[in-house]
Amino acid sequence: MRPRSSLGLAPLLLTLTVACSDDAPVADDEGTGVTVGNETVGATAESGESIGEGDGDGDPGDGDGDACAVPCGDDCCGDDEICDPNTTMCVLDCGDDPVCGNDPGQCCAAGEVCFAGGCITPGDDCQPSTCATDTRSVCAIGEVCDPDLGACVPDLADNTCVFTPEPGVFDPVPRFTWGARKVRACDDATDCQTEEICDMGTCAVTWPHIDPEPDDVPTAVQSVATPVVGDLDGDCIPEIVFNSFAPPNYLENGRLRVIRGDTGAKLWTIDDPAWHTDSAASPAIGDLDYDGVPEVVTPGEGRNLLAFAADGTPLWKSDNYSGSGKSGGASIANFDGQGDAEIAYGRAVFDSEGALLWEGDGAQGNNGSVGKLSCVADIDNDFRPELIAGGTAYDFSGTVGVDFTGSTLWSNVDHGGDGYCGLGDLDVDGVPEIVVVRSGWIDVLDAVDGTTVASIQIPGGGAGGPPNIADFDGDELPDIGLAGGDFYVVVQYDGLNTLTELWRADTKDGSSSRTGSSVFDFDGDGRSEVVYFDEWYLRIYPGVEPDCALMVPGPECDGIMTDAEVLFIDINSSQTRSEYPVVADVDGDFKAEIVVATNNWSGQGNIGDAGIEVFEDRLDNWVATLPIWNQHTYHVTNIDAKGGVPIFEEANWLFPVEKPENSYRRNSQGGVENCAPDLVAQDLEAVGPCQPDLTVRVRVCNQGCLGVGPGVEVAFFEDQAGLLGTVLTDGAIPAGACEKVELTVPAPGVNPFSVSAVIDDDGMGEGALNECIEDNNGIGPQDVCPSIG
Repeated sequence: MRPRSSLGLAPLLLTLTVACSDDAPVADDEGTGVTVGNETVGATAESGESIGEGDGDGDPGDGDGDACAVPCGDDCCGDDEICDPNTTMCVLDCGDDPVCGNDPGQCCAAGEVCFAGGCITPGDDCQPSTCATDTRSVCAIGEVCDPDLGACVPDLADNTCVFTPEPGVFDPVPRFTWGARKVRACDDATDCQTEEICDMGTCAVTWPHIDPEPDDVPTAVQSVATPVVGDLDGDCIPEIVFNSFAPPNYLENGRLRVIRGDTGAKLWTIDDPAWHTDSAASPAIGDLDYDGVPEVVTPGEGRNLLAFAADGTPLWKSDNYSGSGKSGGASIANFDGQGDAEIAYGRAVFDSEGALLWEGDGAQGNNGSVGKLSCVADIDNDFRPELIAGGTAYDFSGTVGVDFTGSTLWSNVDHGGDGYCGLGDLDVDGVPEIVVVRSGWIDVLDAVDGTTVASIQIPGGGAGGPPNIADFDGDELPDIGLAGGDFYVVVQYDGLNTLTELWRADTKDGSSSRTGSSVFDFDGDGRSEVVYFDEWYLRIYPGVEPDCALMVPGPECDGIMTDAEVLFIDINSSQTRSEYPVVADVDGDFKAEIVVATNNWSGQGNIGDAGIEVFEDRLDNWVATLPIWNQHTYHVTNIDAKGGVPIFEEANWLFPVEKPENSYRRNSQGGVENCAPDLVAQDLEAVGPCQPDLTVRVRVCNQGCLGVGPGVEVAFFEDQAGLLGTVLTDGAIPAGACEKVELTVPAPGVNPFSVSAVIDDDGMGEGALNECIEDNNGIGPQDVCPSIG
């Protein structure tokens, strides 16, 4: 609505002015006008309408007799306006269509629609599918698919929209837990897990907890393997895929389970004994046949792999592999650069239907006896990936189904030869190094010839877990982090021949001394945090000791990370194998969550719950991340957000060119660092009759560069009635896109109404999301619904 300036004082001022002159106006006795001097102007017809010529300035209030075709209160509407009887103000005349936008608004032409406050011509028809797990679009660059119009519209995203949280300030809380609760006695809440309360002497949850139904094998809830995350059913909400077991046999008797990442609700469970799994093994997710739908592969009870369709249908049992060792996890990649993807497990390679293609005779990616883990990367620049298992690299040639074969590229037998691998460009020279953790040592190998270039013993002993590679201290050089038996340790390579310890932290892992960890820069400050659990506790370590991050290092910068310096600690229990927590967007909200597998049946770790726990940040300070973590050896470039396996994988130490990932077992923000949403309200209107019910609708648009998940709260208000109610957005709103929401309530009185809407508002002025601009979420008040009668 466009307000018009009042002209009500003009006739009075004119009268006062001319009354003092010799030519003061005199009323025409016949009602035909006003006489000024000898001239009559502004003649009036019997109907009372002005018919005089005047001076042509269009102002009927200046006393010169100009005509007013559409009087409106003290105003006179223009040719393209009508008078709003509710407000006695002039508004644009758009016929049967509402005015588009505000101040002054516009009328849309034929073929145009009102979108986000302006008239546009919709583009091509489209089917909206873009969400956290699917960023593809049929629309042209600069356009997005609008779900309400079913057409391509201008992309409103602003890639400069960022929100930078205060470093280290976040508040992890459980989003949900699944499995069996540990009954813990308590005197107060300090005896309980984070966010539990002490209720009549027993710790009780304050979040949704899901117990498996009686027909869902409720005894098999122990989980001692790394879970994986991916959207199996294509509904834009990732799933959590994991193996579970009933004690005491944790190498067999496994049930592969899939639950929703947002609620923990069951999708499917494999309970057929013919398809039981190695319950201590980590599954892998990937689209093996490139049909757009991922499959799940996991080690079986025997010396084979099992594959399942996205809906849980068993697909195949692989040929048997040779060699010792079980558990661990498979890695999915395309080894011949064509056709279907292949699966590597240890030193063996299988085709997409489980046939054994080739198996080496050197190391197999096992650091003792808790599972095979091998890495896949092109380390010799031949545009084909190699397989790295411990201290052995295997090379391949030929085509699957024709003449595919492998050979040993090099073998390094230092410190026992076999071990757990990771890859990264540690000295940032464009050539990767291979990190192998084996028999209590951290070794850095030259990727070209496999020679050892640097070594350091793991402090406190222990065989050592799978390594993380990431920038822990913010110096733009990758570091190495891993767990031993008594310490978590971070070391740095000098680019020559030396590994130097940066810090260590006390842990408790006497059972396996081979647990893994994940890393992620939760607060976007350039330093990766560590997510790690031992037999008793889950911890989030800062990448560098807080006192070491000061301009002048403080007294606690001593290389010993104490629990007083950690960012988060909570009760957790595990007998420990090679498992670790993973970081991914598990609920489709574009933000990071932590997924933890737990177990409590053994004597080593039995103080916590058993099953799956998902943590999120109550303050919404955790930055964005990808909606996938598809396998134990995850490293961002090995998979896309939908579970697609690249034909030719980019080298993670070189991609993207402007700022390479150069990390291993670390998830990425993706896109713009610290990218944030910017939610605005557009196109507020009433829909249909306003009595006896009032329906108001608004378009929620995201002008930021980060999407938001479903369930954003939108509050509607009426000036006299106050809060009308709140509604939730239905789907994800990616950057640049919009979604309409509406609310229907009993009409709060008689027409007209003055309504407004505020995005990300619970009706009490509180929001849940951090945005780059926080004061542009509202629209209105706006008058709707003309008075009746």
